[in-house]
Amino acid sequence: MITSQTLAVLGGLVVLLPVAFAGLPSGINLHLAVQHDDASLSGTEIDHRRIVDVRLSPYSAIGKFKGTMTCTAAIVLNPRIIITAGHCVNERDGTTRQSNLSFNLGYQTGADLGQFQATVWAVGSKQSVSHESVRDASRDWAILILDRAPANVQPLLLSHRSLRAEELFERQVLLPVYSNDIGNAEGLSVDPACTVRDLVWDTLVHTCMARPGSSGAPLLLRDGSGYALIGIHTASIFASDSDGHIGKFVGNQAVASWMFSEAALRLAGKLDNGPAQTINSGDY
Repeated sequence: MITSQTLAVLGGLVVLLPVAFAGLPSGINLHLAVQHDDASLSGTEIDHRRIVDVRLSPYSAIGKFKGTMTCTAAIVLNPRIIITAGHCVNERDGTTRQSNLSFNLGYQTGADLGQFQATVWAVGSKQSVSHESVRDASRDWAILILDRAPANVQPLLLSHRSLRAEELFERQVLLPVYSNDIGNAEGLSVDPACTVRDLVWDTLVHTCMARPGSSGAPLLLRDGSGYALIGIHTASIFASDSDGHIGKFVGNQAVASWMFSEAALRLAGKLDNGPAQTINSGDY
């Protein structure tokens, strides 16, 4: 269990001190590398990730987001609502960008299912580039409104019940991402064999492959014949020794959906493009 109280950002790494983590030897610190740089699983395989068909559900609700960096975002609850990581709209001075925010739905090698302008509706908290609390790190999310509703899109379901770690342990999840290391984020890729390892500070520690460009990607858990969004990817975690040398990869971090689901539901209630869809039973 992690016991750190503060975070300090050093050269692109958010360092947690002091830290203990389940499954790691005592005395090992954790470094959390924040990525501020920047339906069917069949398809081309790169490493152990696969390029997927963006025309198929649930991938047809996901797109490339361009804010203060290139990220991934997903449509949830309503065709005009997208959710991504807060730092994707965070300027270096800590302010939130209010213009030049775009969303390319179903982007794939220069083509897409529509390009939309986006406006920030709510953010979890200001993401600092010099120092932030653990509370702020677990609120690295942003909700935006598209200028119009995409045609024929099925918004992702959104889980709003606080889940327990044991409910997620070893459950297969998906993280569809526009990762910069795969054709410069020209295709949507998925790690087909990853799981949630732990739940810490309302963040999900998962094993899905993630690289710059993955920030804001939806962490998806199967719900019947479809998938529900249970988190938003924000960072990667590595173990280090007492001298700060980064070693073993521990997992990736996603802000849990219940941290922003209430705000998303409020927005969905204000829009007129169809009824909001949500999961309230937690019966996946």
